[in-house]
Amino acid sequence: MSDAALERVIVREAVGEDAGRLALVSDATFLETFAGMISGDALVTHCQKRHAPAYLSGLLKGGARAWLAELDGAPIGYALLTAPELDAAREGDVELKKIYLLSRFHGSGLAARLLDAALAGAAGHARLLLGVKDDNHRAIGFYTKQGFRQIGTRRFDVGGTLYDDVVLARDLDRT
Repeated sequence: MSDAALERVIVREAVGEDAGRLALVSDATFLETFAGMISGDALVTHCQKRHAPAYLSGLLKGGARAWLAELDGAPIGYALLTAPELDAAREGDVELKKIYLLSRFHGSGLAARLLDAALAGAAGHARLLLGVKDDNHRAIGFYTKQGFRQIGTRRFDVGGTLYDDVVLARDLDRT
């Protein structure tokens, strides 16, 4: 990605009306990452349930926060913070539910920009938690470089099929 194109990327906090844009990125990145690794039927079912605009809008209306990366107005990535659903969660934790970025933009620094936005949004919490598929080495490497450490594992349901995730955490400055 050229520096000129990177300069045109805007990262902004998403609102409920952005749910369709978030859904586009969710579906594209999930399929791009996991097609051939997870059954097609499970992928489609997962996307229909957990990436639907109504579902994402409901999360935002329920207190979740998201930051959307756009290039010339086209959605290319986002980060989503929610109340934690992980067993390893403690009082004061928040969960980074997703950082999705189209693969064309991997290595551009945009994932770090999205993480920075989420970290700013997590201010006041004790830890930032996330789950990532245990064989997604690229993502695990990125999060490790960003100060996350493994604190556990979990089973994650994708369209009715269970997969193994590692649970990572990063301590946050509560000041």
